[in-house]
Amino acid sequence: MSQRAVGLQVGCSQSEINRIERRGYLSVPLPRLCEIAAVLGLELSAGLHPAGEPIRDRGHPALLGRFAGLVSAPWVLRREVPILMPGDYRSWDAVLRLRDVRVGVEAETRIHDLQALMRKLRGRERDGGVDHILVVLSDTAHNRRLVGQLRDALGDRYATPARPVLSALRSGRPVPGSAVILI
Repeated sequence: MSQRAVGLQVGCSQSEINRIERRGYLSVPLPRLCEIAAVLGLELSAGLHPAGEPIRDRGHPALLGRFAGLVSAPWVLRREVPILMPGDYRSWDAVLRLRDVRVGVEAETRIHDLQALMRKLRGRERDGGVDHILVVLSDTAHNRRLVGQLRDALGDRYATPARPVLSALRSGRPVPGSAVILI
């Protein structure tokens, strides 16, 4: 189909279609691109994919920094680690590795929605590819009020007390299990 014919179908000039074909589509409104695609028998699609460090509140990197300060060698800590499932763009806030043990870390500065956090953690249990999960919370009055409810909702799998987990992280030993930790 000629540029002129496409332009007539969508109500623009041949020169505008020419500009769009020469990568001028970056400044074309999305509805216009959809019209042009439809005339050509195409479907426009868009996607969002990880492209570096996400923008977060100042508290989140600070919380992860405090947590990282508690971890000693031989633990290896990596931040923003993708969950290894095809087409899955979720990632762990951090993953700790000690020999063949992997520990996923989810950090929350403030518990906003207990049910949403539970769904997130259950999905990570299922898909995350780790042996244990540490839920790291900022030690605030708000989180302290809700941490008991969170532990009850999570159940026995997260019943490991924080002290032995922190001791294991500091001494380079394997963690005894999944836990909720306030720091």
